Amino acid sequence: MQRVGNPAEERRFNIDLLRAEENIDGLIEALGSEDGLTRQRAALALGDVGTEAAAGPLIRALGDPLTAVREAAADSLAMLGPPAVGPLVELIEDPGASGKYEETAAAGGPVSVTGPGGRTWEVETRRDLRRVYAAAILGEIGDPGDPAAVGPLIRALRDANDDLRCQASGALAKFGREAVEPLGAALADPDPDVRIVAAGVLGDTGEAAAIEPLVGALRDENGDVRGAAGGALVRLGGAAVDRLIAATKDADRNVRLYAAGALKYIGDPRAIAPLRDLARSGDAEEKGVAEDAIAKIRMVQGEAAPEPSAPTSR
Repeated sequence: MQRVGNPAEERRFNIDLLRAEENIDGLIEALGSEDGLTRQRAALALGDVGTEAAAGPLIRALGDPLTAVREAAADSLAMLGPPAVGPLVELIEDPGASGKYEETAAAGGPVSVTGPGGRTWEVETRRDLRRVYAAAILGEIGDPGDPAAVGPLIRALRDANDDLRCQASGALAKFGREAVEPLGAALADPDPDVRIVAAGVLGDTGEAAAIEPLVGALRDENGDVRGAAGGALVRLGGAAVDRLIAATKDADRNVRLYAAGALKYIGDPRAIAPLRDLARSGDAEEKGVAEDAIAKIRMVQGEAAPEPSAPTSR
């Protein structure tokens, strides 16, 4: 962040007074202070009293050299809510959009900033840092009644920036039902990494509507995608039991195997009879997975003492 002028002549800002007076212009000016604590307090105050006019200055502060200032700006943008959504979505959709929040020059040479995951960027890549924060903030705003951010966050799962993809996936889970349909569509993405993330996020939504697309993903040609879908179905718990029981009779062997594995970890006794059927009708691997699942369910229900069994990836 550019700092100009003589530090000895630095203006002193009374943040408490500016907040009490709801002086938006004064607080925005304080975001340009030489003093990091002043910038942090100004950013926090803008979340309390800010309006749409504060969104741009707070987004600029997401590139501040100090982590505390960036975090304060992120918190305040989440508090602004809907007025911040449009500019944050623009950051994710257009990597170049961050440039308009840059100041004309960086005084004193390159500045390093540390962002999510401990990754360090030089001043020239502050634009990426703003985009990472943008995804996380959209998840905090996360208004299911205004899902304008869902599409951009889905598209961000294909972004070249690892941290942005990570933050986007976490944000999507917070949109619940609104995210299920686009995430289900992402299960057909040609990139298996996108399919893996989409399956994981579907499990994190906690929505019963996610069950059917996840069962479909058990047919995926990629084993990691199938594993992610199986794990997601486990996290959906009891809501998925009936569909998983039906899946033990699916024509696709992978579906049968992963369904049995998921039922094992959910531990619902309703699955015992269908798992017995699978153990009788399936091949050696299916029999092993089904019997292992039955033993685990019985153990959880207190019906039998635990018996050692071979580890399984299911």
